[in-house]
Amino acid sequence: MRHVLAVLFVALVASLAFAPVASAQTKWVRGTVVSVVADTVVVKAAGTDMTFKVDKATQLTARGAGTAQKEAEKMGAGGVKLVDFVKPGVGVEVQYKEAGGVMTAIEIHSGVTVREGATSEEVTGGSARGTVTLVAGDSITVKGTDKEWKFAVDSKTSVVGTGMGTITRKFKEQGKAPTIPDLLGPNDEVVVYFKEAGGVMRAGEIRVMRKAAK
Repeated sequence: MRHVLAVLFVALVASLAFAPVASAQTKWVRGTVVSVVADTVVVKAAGTDMTFKVDKATQLTARGAGTAQKEAEKMGAGGVKLVDFVKPGVGVEVQYKEAGGVMTAIEIHSGVTVREGATSEEVTGGSARGTVTLVAGDSITVKGTDKEWKFAVDSKTSVVGTGMGTITRKFKEQGKAPTIPDLLGPNDEVVVYFKEAGGVMRAGEIRVMRKAAK
């Protein structure tokens, strides 16, 4: 069965929708779900439990959610629930903001791989979401609503998400490996996960949320 990558607005009953591009630079963490209730998700990352508040503005990305949404609609239900895709033991990536000692999840990616024994530095960092404006061999530029960022990229930068499998297969058929400019282009909507050192923001992973129409 073909899996569908869908974005859902998280509520008690989630409704199917694509997430808008946001300019906010946020923090992110990758770990394993410990527990889930209606408005809280606890994630263990590098041996530490982190509690995130979720609300109707929180977005969920989960493989297979599109199919589940259609089935729920056929049955007359409003949509899938957060607990259907974010369960104890599942690997997740959480983008969040922190204010007043409360960490609020902006977006949750469910079903990611979490490496055992990863250090805190490896599972946390900053993230930025926006539209690609320029792609070079060693950098990409991403523009949000009111801000623009330049990220350094190298052979260790991974690009995942919408359309990447198809592009990679085409290059493999030719006996080649795709480069960053082969995978990304202007107007692609992305989330960039990065580390900052010496004034340079280096992209570790670029998640393509939507490829630009050609």
